[in-house]
Amino acid sequence: MRLTDRVSVIGGGGLGYRLSSFYDCNVYALETGAETIVIDAGSGIEPELLFGRLAERGVRPERIGKLLLTHGHADHAGGAAEWKARYGVQVIAAASTSVMVESGDEIRTSLAQARAAGTYPEWYRLAPCPIDRIVRVGEDIRSGDLTLRIVSAAGHSFDMIAAYCPELKALFAGDAVFAEGRLAVIDTPDFSMDRYRETIAGLALLDVEQLYPGHGEALTRDGREAIRLANDRFVRGLEPLSIV
Repeated sequence: MRLTDRVSVIGGGGLGYRLSSFYDCNVYALETGAETIVIDAGSGIEPELLFGRLAERGVRPERIGKLLLTHGHADHAGGAAEWKARYGVQVIAAASTSVMVESGDEIRTSLAQARAAGTYPEWYRLAPCPIDRIVRVGEDIRSGDLTLRIVSAAGHSFDMIAAYCPELKALFAGDAVFAEGRLAVIDTPDFSMDRYRETIAGLALLDVEQLYPGHGEALTRDGREAIRLANDRFVRGLEPLSIV
């Protein structure tokens, strides 16, 4: 599904666009003019459903150069090894995500807990994947005529990052914030409400027009309003609204 002239959604599961495996996050393709950058990898479950969407969405596989992981949870990072094996992409992640994904750490990614709770099939395992480039908060990924600036987004997970494109006023938010100002509040050891509060306050300072969350509906205009709503609840001392 082409969302704008630069961004397509090529995957999404039960909490999103239902284009691929039920267990997938929203997977976005960003056209930079020089290449296509994929944001998040999906779960790696039934990958043919995800990869089969590329041509349908007008994404040329030979142009896919980079894969940016927002965090190490399995629905976002579990498919990274498949992307690398099929397309030879440069996999990019924060240092903390890199450690977990490269080792297939199912404890620190909270996969073992999620699997025990029935969130994932009993047979599902996190496929390790080498990380080619480690990025830090404040660092820019430049490609074609666009920039992806790495911003801190911890809270839903301790390793979460988001990517802000100033040229498009677009935020690829991972699981930091969603339409209607909702968050993703979960009961896992890597969740922190205090860090979530700090993240939302920081994101509220960005000039966001387009909001591309890891689940649910993307917003191609007025994306800042969703962030404002989330921040307003924190400022007023109210519990955040959650997608789960």
